[in-house]
Amino acid sequence: HVRIPHRYALGLPCTPLVAVHSSPMPRRPREYRDLTVESIEYQGYGVAKPRGLVLFVEDALPGEVVDVRVYRWKRSFGYARVTEYKRLSSKRIEPFCAHFSECGGCKWQYLPYERQLEHKEQFVREIFDRLCKTDTPAPQPILGCEHDRWYRNKLDFSFSNKRWLTRDEVESGDVFEARNAAGFHVRGSFDKVLDIRECHLQPAPSNELRNAVADFARERGLSFYDPVEHHGLLRSLVVRTAETGEVMVIVVYGEEDEEAGGALRDFLIRSFPAITSLYETINTKRNDSLADCKMRLAWGAPVIREQVGELILSLGPQSFFQTNTRQAVRLYSLVREWAADGASNTVYDVYCGIGSIALSLAGIAEHVVGVESVPEAVDAAEANARDNGVKNCRFVAGTAEEVLRDGAANGASGTRLGDLQPDLVVLDPPRAGLHPQVVRTLLEARIPRILYISCKPSTQARDIERLSEAYRVIRMKPVDMFPQTHHIENVAELELGAYEAREER
Repeated sequence: HVRIPHRYALGLPCTPLVAVHSSPMPRRPREYRDLTVESIEYQGYGVAKPRGLVLFVEDALPGEVVDVRVYRWKRSFGYARVTEYKRLSSKRIEPFCAHFSECGGCKWQYLPYERQLEHKEQFVREIFDRLCKTDTPAPQPILGCEHDRWYRNKLDFSFSNKRWLTRDEVESGDVFEARNAAGFHVRGSFDKVLDIRECHLQPAPSNELRNAVADFARERGLSFYDPVEHHGLLRSLVVRTAETGEVMVIVVYGEEDEEAGGALRDFLIRSFPAITSLYETINTKRNDSLADCKMRLAWGAPVIREQVGELILSLGPQSFFQTNTRQAVRLYSLVREWAADGASNTVYDVYCGIGSIALSLAGIAEHVVGVESVPEAVDAAEANARDNGVKNCRFVAGTAEEVLRDGAANGASGTRLGDLQPDLVVLDPPRAGLHPQVVRTLLEARIPRILYISCKPSTQARDIERLSEAYRVIRMKPVDMFPQTHHIENVAELELGAYEAREER
């Protein structure tokens, strides 16, 4: 055992010359100096390896030399933040957002967009090399966004009476009694919200709406939500914008106050004629999910219309749709192109949501069947098919494994999987990937081709490894949906035909 220095025992900054050990697990330093960042891993952290350990460092680029402080240790690695940059990368640029250093959103603003794309393409290659034991082709060149700002069509702004104080505010020594904020949660904190004046993610009138609601509430003395005690009137504001110019606003209250709610409603209607649809809901739960909250149409139309290529889709307050509409058009074009390269007489679009992919494939297939577990989404998909004059799409409510296993494509018409055996299945699951039962069902169904769209390549690689008993990947292509972040979408095409597992590396 090595004697622990007094300042280290107190948790104060120090840099031990040797690793400090105690039984049964070694005590590891909290600070390191002059570390060279070697690479970036797929969650966006810079990677440094002091003394045989692995540190994932926030906001660090390859080649940079940094001093860091570790804020969390795991068994074989740790997470750290930079305390001082000793040498900066020549690739680093100045972030364009005034809130960058505090906000938990666009973490890659210091990296030019073309460099972001290079790293994301590499992420997909490394993820499959590490997690998939069977040979997969190198990904095709990444499909980047034409616009790396103002690209989101939906944002959820949080209100809190516990505003995050910036470093300058803390160091000033002043007392800040007014702590109401409207914006985003800071990194790693559920109960602190950074007050945002300008966000570069969503086009107008997003910033104007958020700032106006916050200013109105402050002037009228309306309470902001307390995320610790779980009370307060204003909890969140959801703004949805469409390429058609239509706007949907959802005001989420943490408690009921009809007088205050009515005043805010009148203010929004009077001040923002661009609002197409205004909803209100009350969420008294301890989580922020709105999936089970009852939406009340306070003013305007029940839906807004979104232009997706040649399609016009109706979106309600709880509709799931890709948050980057322009890039979604390019993603669907890629899926349609790959689907048309082989036999696609009958296509199943599993996890179809409101039917956006299914409807985009209607022109290259004789039959398209959309599968979705949420009945309300199925109703919306059917309405979108009618509105767009698409007659060869059918939608069914049910889980993926139920429909693929039992073949119940449409109970009303009696259509069965045996009657409409799919040539192609399109999968676009949540981030968690495919349920093991879905994988087993696909292996049993032996459908000739699969197009797997994933917003989390690590779970996609895991699922493809499981499917490798019967399927092999013939091509992959990353698609960037979220500029200024490390997140990446990946499209993989699989066909029947098992192949040899590659040797362990």
